[in-house]
Amino acid sequence: MQHKVIVIGAGVIGCCLADELTRRGASVTVIDAAEVGSATSAATFAWVNSNNKTPEEYSNLNLLGLQAHERSASRGGGRWFHQTGNVQIAQSNDELEALQHKVEKLASNGYEVRLLTPAQVRELEPSLEAPRLTGGAFYPEEGWIDTLTMCTSLLNRAITGGATFAPYETVTGIQPNQVTTRTTDGTTRKHQADTIILAAGNGTRKILATAGIDFPTLEPSGTGAGKDAKNAGIGIISTTGPIASGMRHIVRATGIAMRPARNGGITFADHPTGGKWDIDDLRIWTVPALLLERARELYPTLKNVSTENVSLGIRVLPEDGLTIADRLADYPSIYAVATHSGVTLSAHLAEAVADEVLDGRRHHSLEAFGLARFETANL
Repeated sequence: MQHKVIVIGAGVIGCCLADELTRRGASVTVIDAAEVGSATSAATFAWVNSNNKTPEEYSNLNLLGLQAHERSASRGGGRWFHQTGNVQIAQSNDELEALQHKVEKLASNGYEVRLLTPAQVRELEPSLEAPRLTGGAFYPEEGWIDTLTMCTSLLNRAITGGATFAPYETVTGIQPNQVTTRTTDGTTRKHQADTIILAAGNGTRKILATAGIDFPTLEPSGTGAGKDAKNAGIGIISTTGPIASGMRHIVRATGIAMRPARNGGITFADHPTGGKWDIDDLRIWTVPALLLERARELYPTLKNVSTENVSLGIRVLPEDGLTIADRLADYPSIYAVATHSGVTLSAHLAEAVADEVLDGRRHHSLEAFGLARFETANL
């Protein structure tokens, strides 16, 4: 008999899971309160990397994520994974010294990176004009994901393979083998499965609370479980209109990160800048203009372009800032995935979680990311 799986959440992780589980012969139903790829997955810089991430287990997990995207691209996923490489620039001697130490550390661990002279930076990015440029670093294996194309393509492939998609259904209750939902017209529906996988981002905590389960992620408001994480998860992502900017790679400098956008413009962000304000503080909407000015300082070709789209979201943050991928101890038919590195990790987590759900094999990369660690921390 086919193993029946419900996947709650049609973001990058949920869609990767639906595709992988369907490919392996499972009967899959995907449930989402909205449309495919419309929540946190739509408000992300979508940078695929294992750049300077700690601890070692987390860095290794992200590297596996990058490699899984490469494999997916070789199987036809190249339409959404743009492995452009990442150019990080230094604009002072102090920044260059810090960057040199970072590169030495990453290279010693086998990460693909090399230092750049100012001339080499300009060779990679001819349209870049940074008068204070002192050098840089190049990470050739990194890239970015077109999340909308990825989510819709993978979910459509899963549906073609027999999966079912139930959009605009809000989960109102969860039991070991049953999910209760409410549709937009108020109808109550019940879905049965052998395994339920929660990939609902910030909605996971709320869904499990209906069953009296306290899930160890921070509240979307920024605080939770007795920890003060004010604004830690706020992300604001902006995209300009189409322009021949000349940008070839992801480009990162102090106070700004930029990359080509799916519409022919550029997408830009800076988490520390956006995180200065509460999500309901109107001053947060000054961030796009401020960041666009920083981008223009580096790329004068952006002088006459305007910001056309701004996405504001809250990242999914487990209490320790890492990743959760595990069955619930008291409800082994319920599996939860939660991470703020969802774009990077999605392809690998889909493979590893499918192994565990369908074959009972827990991937070694997930050993450090189970739920038991939070019980130990609270003793």
